[in-house]
Amino acid sequence: MDDRYTNRVLFDRDGELIGHVHERFTEATQTDPEPSRILKRVQFRARNEAHRQTEADLLLPVLDWAVVEDTIAVLESFDVPQIMEHFEDFYRAIQNPPVENVAYTALFLFLNDGRDELVRQSDPVTFYHENDDLTHTEFSFEQEPDAYVTIPPLEEIFACDKRFRDPIVHQLKCRIRDLHYMQGCQPPEKYRVEGLGLNDSEIVCFNEQAK
Repeated sequence: MDDRYTNRVLFDRDGELIGHVHERFTEATQTDPEPSRILKRVQFRARNEAHRQTEADLLLPVLDWAVVEDTIAVLESFDVPQIMEHFEDFYRAIQNPPVENVAYTALFLFLNDGRDELVRQSDPVTFYHENDDLTHTEFSFEQEPDAYVTIPPLEEIFACDKRFRDPIVHQLKCRIRDLHYMQGCQPPEKYRVEGLGLNDSEIVCFNEQAK
């Protein structure tokens, strides 16, 4: 985090941004995009700290790396029958997508209250390019997912076993990496990995932020 742009950010119990105790700039008044990006990191970091240190529920599960870590632990415990039970439809959708010009295929995951069991998953959702726009096949769910993964078209063919589970886990690690970058932090060593994470072009790795 750049110390030139320190801020104290206040949230109410519903997670709404109240304001800053000390506000050197606002996003709306900036002609230089860098202070605006720094402000977003400060706000996201403050939301994370408040979420973890208070009873306020300020983060969606998919933006809480602790939830993503629990999801990884569940998936790493799977044997082959469990992998096929939960991911065979996802695997088939990646291998045989319903549309052309595929960017990636997504799957939304739902854990139990103890976050130690995958209770269900969504139908696969295909994101694809159409007329220079990124669009997707239809999907809906009644509650917020705990995590989701996005897998691009596979470059090699293999069975729906641990060889397919491993890139799913890797993609979740990339997401944790990016959640740290979003608040201006260096992720732990085990999450400093290469690959597709959050689909946000504004995410900058920690070393580049420090320049």
